[in-house]
Parts: sequence; structure tokens; C-alpha cells
Amino acid sequence: MPPNPTSDLPVHHAVIAYFWAPWHLRRMPGTTPEDRMARAIWCRDHCATLAGRWLLLGFALWMIQISPLGFVFVIGGWPVLGLLFPVTFMVGIAHLVAQLVAQKKAGPPKIDPPVDRDED
Repeated sequence: MPPNPTSDLPVHHAVIAYFWAPWHLRRMPGTTPEDRMARAIWCRDHCATLAGRWLLLGFALWMIQISPLGFVFVIGGWPVLGLLFPVTFMVGIAHLVAQLVAQKKAGPPKIDPPVDRDED
């Protein structure tokens, strides 16, 4: 089995890699047009997943804040988790916009042609 390059990362890098597209894109070369196209293809294929993670995080924060446990996260009359919801929502939307821009640059993903199935 080939070594996993992300298994040697510290924990905070693993969390950043789980949520942020710019973290991945900074590690990819971007000097030649082929490299920029590879970055656009990567973003087209993965930014929607990262956006979903941000939106799910925001939803979870909001649900915790409005639950009976939410009073624990009120500091000075400000619902802390409720205030983080718009931030996570905007970051998720930003990832969706990045995915759409990358798809405009790289084109739609390649779809494999249909394969005949044997009914045996």
C-alpha cells in the first residue's frame, strides 16, 4: 500500500485540509497553464464537497444553539454558536462559487460512456 501523504500531518493541518480548498490549492503548482488547469479541475471536483462540510457545520452549530443545551453557549447575552452560523454559511457559499468558477474554466467533468450489461 502506498504511503498516505496526509497521515504525517499534525492534527490542525488535517482539520484545515478537511474544510479549506485554499489549503489544498496552495500545495499545487500553479505556474504553467497546465498546472492552473489541474488546479481548476481539482477545485471543480472537490469544492462542492468542502462547501457541504461547511454548510453541515453551520447547521450543526445552529441546532446546538437552539437546543436546550444552547444556554451554555451564551456569553454576555450573545449566542456564540448562533453568530458562527452566518460565517460558516458564507464560507460554504464561497466554496460553491469557487467550484462554479473552476467548472467554467475547466469545463464539465468527463463522463464515461455507458457499458452494456450481461443479463447472466
